[in-house]
This record gives sequence, structure tokens and C-alpha cells, in this order.
Amino acid sequence: MMPVWKGLLALVLAAGGQTLLSRYFPAAGKMVDFYTILVLYYAVSRRKVAVMCMGTTAGLVEDLLTHTVLGMNAFKKTLVGYVMGTLGSFFMLSQPLPRFGVLFLATVLEALTEAGLVLVLGQHVVLPSAGDLIRLGMGNGLVGIFIYWVVGKLE
Repeated sequence: MMPVWKGLLALVLAAGGQTLLSRYFPAAGKMVDFYTILVLYYAVSRRKVAVMCMGTTAGLVEDLLTHTVLGMNAFKKTLVGYVMGTLGSFFMLSQPLPRFGVLFLATVLEALTEAGLVLVLGQHVVLPSAGDLIRLGMGNGLVGIFIYWVVGKLE
């Protein structure tokens, strides 16, 4: 039961951090996605069932707080978490450089998944610019490595 409480606490911290960052530092809020970092932490350190539960929950919370199409982020986070968790079962992702690469790759995969979902829904597809995607991937990678290091010291 304790891991559930830790997961809920992590989700509340990610939601609070993303909300505060987006409100008070909008430029920095566009460079970091705490929900993706949380789901990827689960992907490289937990079982696939936990990853899928966290991906769905984190995505739904993000949908509710950002007023987007309900389920869009939930599907993206679950898919990306599952794919990266599968990738993590084949490669050693315990070092900072591979984790940075996984966070960067997950950011790109998430953007492509969103474009595909929007296309399937029959809406106008707007892909993020390459610069925005690189900034978000770099931000997720650097902040994610720092957060993983802090969590590793706390456990």
C-alpha cells in the first residue's frame, strides 16, 4: 500500500510543480513537463502495470488541469510510458546519459503521438516547431536527471 501513497504524492508534486511553473514562469513551463518525467521514472524503475496506471492517472490529471481533450494526455503518457518501459527492459537505463536519451526520445514520441491522435480525431494538426521540441526534450532530460538523482538519494 505504501507505493500507492508514494505514487499519489509524486503525482501531486508533479501537478503542483507544473501548475506553479506554468503560472509564474511561463517560458520555463514550456521547457519542462513534470508529468512526462514522472511517468518515465516509473517506466525505468517499476513494472509495466504500475507504469500504465501512473501514465493514465498523470495524463488524466494533466487533461483536467490544462483543459484539453479528456483522455488525450492520458493515452499519450500511457503509450510513451509503456514503450519506454519496454525499451528499459532491453537496455541498462540506470545511468544519467541513457536516462537523458530516454527522456528526450519520449518527448519526441509524445509529440508525434499527439499529432496522430489529433489527425485521427479529424482536427487540424499543428506540429510543434523543431526548436520547441528540442527545448522541451532538453529541459525534460536535464530536469529529469536531477529529479532522478534526488529521488535516488531519498530512497
